Amino acid sequence: MNSLKVALAATMISAAAWAQSGNVDAGTEIQPTPTVDSNAAATPLLPVAAPTAPATPEGTTASTGSAPPVAPSGTVAATPTQNALANAVQARTPEEQANQTGFQLITALDHWLGVGTFVEPKYYSYLAANLTVQPQFLFGVRGTRLAASATLRGTYEYTLPDSDTGRRFSPGDIRLGLSAPALFRDKAVTGISVSPSMGLILPTSPESWNAGLITNLSVAAAATRSFTTPIGGIDLRLSIGGSRGFFTSATNSIRATTGRDRYGNLLVVCRTGEAACASAGQNTAWSANLAAQVNWRISGEIIAYVGYTFIKTWREAAAPTDDEFSPKALDSNGNPVARTGYGQVDRTSAFVGASYQLNEHYSLDLGLATGQSPLTATGQVRFPFFAFGALADNATTAYFTLTAAY
Repeated sequence: MNSLKVALAATMISAAAWAQSGNVDAGTEIQPTPTVDSNAAATPLLPVAAPTAPATPEGTTASTGSAPPVAPSGTVAATPTQNALANAVQARTPEEQANQTGFQLITALDHWLGVGTFVEPKYYSYLAANLTVQPQFLFGVRGTRLAASATLRGTYEYTLPDSDTGRRFSPGDIRLGLSAPALFRDKAVTGISVSPSMGLILPTSPESWNAGLITNLSVAAAATRSFTTPIGGIDLRLSIGGSRGFFTSATNSIRATTGRDRYGNLLVVCRTGEAACASAGQNTAWSANLAAQVNWRISGEIIAYVGYTFIKTWREAAAPTDDEFSPKALDSNGNPVARTGYGQVDRTSAFVGASYQLNEHYSLDLGLATGQSPLTATGQVRFPFFAFGALADNATTAYFTLTAAY
């Protein structure tokens, strides 16, 4: 049946968010960078935001700041927002969605509060609202059920933004997707269904414009298996995906401009003759991820869920230079250290929460979400569902969501 979905999210509790999977090396603390989340892929049915990373407060250690969990490249149902959207509609499994047809409109309003707020509100507080609008059209082509979608998202920060511009509202990129719910189903033996998807990003955010993003293409496939138990149903999901980003430049840099504000001050101050004034690192060329999720349908009204995603990204290679400032040393393979090709970054995204269906139209979601590098600087494995050692970095957030579906 057709569904028109409108979602509202209210308050949060304590914990902080998925900082953008931006320019960091695996095993190091995440540092703030004014860059687009070029890892995020335009997967269908997956609302995503491009957060703005904050600057480091003077006299304090570096902080990542916080923002709603960003969906990793090519992932399926990898964020709490996606769970809230999926749980609010009547079709909660790929098999159920494959039997639907027609137009749906999904809208979600999330509120996120970072745990850094409770460490030192003066420097690390974060509270923001995120509006996601996702129209979908479910249809059939020669017996195959398809779901086309577009996702639009914007973020408004209530607390003082930790950015140079102080901009509170951050529009996200438009993400287009096409999926085939339960395209392959093995009813006889395993009961597993496979749902492939593909998508792309239309750069509509200032972060993407600054990074020079042209588009990001992604593909993914999710395998699901549902069980019936004496205390409700259990849905298991395993997904794998990847994406390729295309940019006008390999480096995410702030370019020189002659623009001035109303007082006559230059908007960007560069050295004479330079085309770029600052760099946020190399843009993401390739990304791959593996995600797992468990939904426990305790009753017709209550769903508990937990999810984990591992993301591997490869950055664009820096252009080689041969001036007097370039390193002349060679690596163990005899190649110049300044020309080592793609840089690599590892990230994890994890969440745990529950959804309560008030009636056919309304539901509530409550949970925690954490995004961080999987290893510490000393090589120790981090607990994925809460950042115990980095509370001020806002690597964990709590969320509370009210969703309405019509």
